[in-house]
Amino acid sequence: MSPDRPGPRQSIVRRLLPPVLACAALVTVGVPAAAVAAPTAPAALLSGTAADGQAETHPGSPHPVVLATIDVGLNPRAVAFTPGWRLAYVANAGSNTVSVIDVRRRTVIDTIPVGAFPYGVGFVRHGAFAYIANRDSDEVSVIDTARRAVVKTIPVGDAPRWVAVAPDGRFAYVSSTGSGAVTVLDTATHTVTATIPVGLSPRGIAFTSDGRFAYVANSDSDTVSVVDTATHTVTATIAVGDEPRGVLVTPDGRTVYVSNTIGGTVSVIDARRNAVTATITVGANPRGLALYSGNRIAYVANSGSDTVSVFDTRTNTVLGEVAVGDDPRWTASGPGGSFLYVTNTGSHSVSVLTLTR
Repeated sequence: MSPDRPGPRQSIVRRLLPPVLACAALVTVGVPAAAVAAPTAPAALLSGTAADGQAETHPGSPHPVVLATIDVGLNPRAVAFTPGWRLAYVANAGSNTVSVIDVRRRTVIDTIPVGAFPYGVGFVRHGAFAYIANRDSDEVSVIDTARRAVVKTIPVGDAPRWVAVAPDGRFAYVSSTGSGAVTVLDTATHTVTATIPVGLSPRGIAFTSDGRFAYVANSDSDTVSVVDTATHTVTATIAVGDEPRGVLVTPDGRTVYVSNTIGGTVSVIDARRNAVTATITVGANPRGLALYSGNRIAYVANSGSDTVSVFDTRTNTVLGEVAVGDDPRWTASGPGGSFLYVTNTGSHSVSVLTLTR
């Protein structure tokens, strides 16, 4: 069990899937030809678990498949791809390092020492630098990605967790769980330019694609703060489920998904009204959220179930789940959105997933 894992481990819960008629309404989501070919779905399917033991599914519905497992450092937290998806950086909280993964070869090619308990990862200046939020040393390590070495350290708030970079790349938001605030970093100078008070124990952050707003999950307030990025002020607060952590904003900016770790749910927020319109029951202790190619399918990592759930973003229904490593935490959508990286904190690895039919 990892140091900040909430509650005792729960057994994997296999759910019945939506009726065949609901599945038939899905838009087909394909894997681009340039991507590595995924295994084909088994012909014979059982009512709850696929014949290969990987996931629940019905014929015609997306089928999550684990393609590979990559060993990294101890207790990995966040993972992020460099622009162009050639490399991925993984923050290893238990090793005080960052693993650099060659995405094509699916192997670790370098390890970079950083601060104490690294957690969040973000890339700035078109990938020239990586920001690593170090929870226990209250700082952000700035890595020169060409040299693969820390070139600067930025003091931020207490217990920084997540790093989110604005779409235009001009600033980055860092959530500090101990300070109840978000620190704003100027990416041109690697300096702090503002501090935004939000709710208690902020964690995940996500920007709208136009960069106008940022959504911050406040895990101890059970709320989401909506931040106006022009003024760096909170303009709305939205009540969600129990202990929100992960945040995902759809590319059209109309919908926000928030994983509620203790609640075992995902809240669906209408961004135009700043109101929760639906709640999706997923696995135990959900955290990281990511989109699949085409933006019709989403993934959520369930740290208490050791699974990743897949749901339809149009109907908000769970389509299936797949077993991954021990205590999966955070996710990143890979090349073209066709692959997913999932950090497994308990098994010190990254799972590589895709969907097939």
